[in-house]
Amino acid sequence: MTLERARELAEALDTKTDSELGGLRLGTPSQVLTQIRAYLQRRSDTMNVRNNPIQLLKLYRSNGFAQIDLGPSIDKGPTPDHFRFDSGARLSFGITLRDVERGSQVVAFRYHYEFRDGQLPRYLRFDLNEEPHSDPLREPRCHLHPGIDDVRIPFSVHNPIEILDRIFFVVERAT
Repeated sequence: MTLERARELAEALDTKTDSELGGLRLGTPSQVLTQIRAYLQRRSDTMNVRNNPIQLLKLYRSNGFAQIDLGPSIDKGPTPDHFRFDSGARLSFGITLRDVERGSQVVAFRYHYEFRDGQLPRYLRFDLNEEPHSDPLREPRCHLHPGIDDVRIPFSVHNPIEILDRIFFVVERAT
């Protein structure tokens, strides 16, 4: 394989991501917020650490778009706005939705799972960029950061609950 071929395949993957996003329809932003709150409340009810998803989750609306946030968009250290795990890890995320007929469509997301202090890797971050990058080989539109800022591993499009499933039932259980 050549670098040129690798770039072609990365561009094709970004095109596939765009197509998958076009077919992924969710409820209205308020319905998505309610679904995520209920999900996080059920998970919190099984933990020793108490979280208040009603208080933690925020919905902002503007010009046909909605933003659902939990905690800081960039994790620079623990805050009371993070969702906390029994393991000592913390979670923050942001999801951007576009209003479409009787629902919404995912535009972008960023889920940042910060492992407990001193654990390696330091974090996992699931990102969907709003727009494709000029070099999709280096930065695929949808990718996973495996605790290294400059490394981006292609990741398929998931709805918001599926990513939370990976965090709660795979990543958190593995710690």
